Amino acid sequence: MKKDIKSIQGQQLLPNLPGPECIRVTKVYDWVVLTNRDRNKVPIPEECFAQIENCRHQGNTVTASCTEVPGTRSCDFVGSTPANIGVPGAQIVTLAFHVHIRIQFFCNGSPLPGCNFVVPVSFVDDVILCFPEGTEINCNIFDVQCSVLLNQMLGNMVVIDVIMCKDVQVEAEVKLEVEAKFCGPRPVIPIEEDGITCPSPTFPQQCPDLFPPDNCECQGEVDLEDFVATILVSGGGTGAPTAVSGSLDLTALICDQCSLANSRLEADFTDFPQPSPSPGEDAIDQSFTFRATQFNPPTCVPDLLGVVTTLTVAGAGVYQQAGQAEQDATFLAILDDATNTVTLNIFVNGFMVASIAALLVPEASINVGNCEQLT
Repeated sequence: MKKDIKSIQGQQLLPNLPGPECIRVTKVYDWVVLTNRDRNKVPIPEECFAQIENCRHQGNTVTASCTEVPGTRSCDFVGSTPANIGVPGAQIVTLAFHVHIRIQFFCNGSPLPGCNFVVPVSFVDDVILCFPEGTEINCNIFDVQCSVLLNQMLGNMVVIDVIMCKDVQVEAEVKLEVEAKFCGPRPVIPIEEDGITCPSPTFPQQCPDLFPPDNCECQGEVDLEDFVATILVSGGGTGAPTAVSGSLDLTALICDQCSLANSRLEADFTDFPQPSPSPGEDAIDQSFTFRATQFNPPTCVPDLLGVVTTLTVAGAGVYQQAGQAEQDATFLAILDDATNTVTLNIFVNGFMVASIAALLVPEASINVGNCEQLT
């Protein structure tokens, strides 16, 4: 028997048109990332220490490892006091971070009996935060790294090197319009009698001098390719810097679109071969590459008309000398549009390994100015 089924008509559905909305969200009043590194002396259990000594007396090799125990991360709010920095709502907040570390000793790669034990590790930090009344601290540990320093065993004590990375946010639950404004409840619709009028809810005020951080005030760029230059190179930091001629590729783009995250800096220097090395000595290749991985907010210097002509930026990156392994490095770069010069100093372990000092470049290769964001 055929059923008489009517299809649903479009006009039966209620319209779903876009309109203003009020949402309840967690607002971030301040946000910082903290990093701690500490070397802790940890007592070795008596049974384990006897196993270690027995392994060594037999001429075997003792190794050790340490790892984080899953599920043991915790953060505690200890207290706060006002911070006298001239910012209303700023507080010195004390936080305690805890994690458990498992230590394991091995003899020639085999686990030693009784040498698998857990120790607690804690850090206490004082940090200035925008922490007005009505907000809460939300903190967590997002990374833990650990290593055992066997060359620093002190009797029945072993030294572990622990790095802990923490995320700290100051939050409060608020009601916001989609356009990112505070919103309140709608008026009560009276039924028969006028209802009681309640005051609109209030929310903690932001600390604009602390958070959110200011964006870039200036931006700059330089682009050199196969540029013949004479720079100072110290041979990996093992000697005094010497002048070396070669071909330089240098690309820097700082605070593109007013965002520090849109920054990059790369330098590639190819050393010209030495024309006449000393008898019995090979020509030393002073070529190197450098790539920036982290940028600090730049310093901007304007001219008399208020137009920025000089940009100074520092940060960290990776440096590699020809024939050598990569090394962590820091850098300082200065782009000067008024004099058409570029300076780039690269440091490894606090020693300068390369210096491009006030290098005169073509006018078309460099540009520094006030921050401009395309719409």
